[in-house]
Amino acid sequence: MFLDHFNSFADYQPVDMLLDFPMFQSAPLQYTPAQSRSGGFLPSTLVETDRGFVQARDVKPGDMIYTYDGGAQEVKDVSHAVPRLTTLMHVPAGALGNDTDLLLPADLTVALELDAAERLFGVPLITAKLISLSGHKGIKAAAPESIGRIHITCDEEELLWAESGMLVLAGDGGLDGAFCELSLSEVRQVLASEDGRALALTGMGSEDARFPAPFDDIFSPALAA
Repeated sequence: MFLDHFNSFADYQPVDMLLDFPMFQSAPLQYTPAQSRSGGFLPSTLVETDRGFVQARDVKPGDMIYTYDGGAQEVKDVSHAVPRLTTLMHVPAGALGNDTDLLLPADLTVALELDAAERLFGVPLITAKLISLSGHKGIKAAAPESIGRIHITCDEEELLWAESGMLVLAGDGGLDGAFCELSLSEVRQVLASEDGRALALTGMGSEDARFPAPFDDIFSPALAA
């Protein structure tokens, strides 16, 4: 018989055991959930193009869209995000230059032209998340809805004219963005100064700093009054 041999039943190592060695194991797949982008226009938001004010849903790559300080800029990309539950803010007519009442995403970044911005930062305007403006000129929270977003991209970060007189950020923004974006506490303090509370702006420190002096040093005495 073929098996009639002294080593016919010798110990052996099954081939599939080799799969247990690291060199035969494939690295586990890493699934990183896609992060939702903040901001973005609601589909019905009006933005100013060379065709006049059109809804954001009708903006296409190649369109010329009007910006705050760059004139008409070409739209490079338009991406549509799937609808998700969105916290909304009610913006009364005239609060941000808009000529009608609006419902806008709470994480939308908008621009404000304030005297305090020029005094404190030497810039004509600042940007902030819309939720930071709750209580300013009647802006308040509204019931959340499941709504899609439209992200409009130009060559650079831009402030786009929307809803007749609003300025809305197109781009990622943030502290490293092209425009001076304030945090929630900073926005509150600036708006407090705009409401007529006195500020002592002496001894402001280095001109190279993003803020001339720590906000606590400038605003705390006024806010505590």
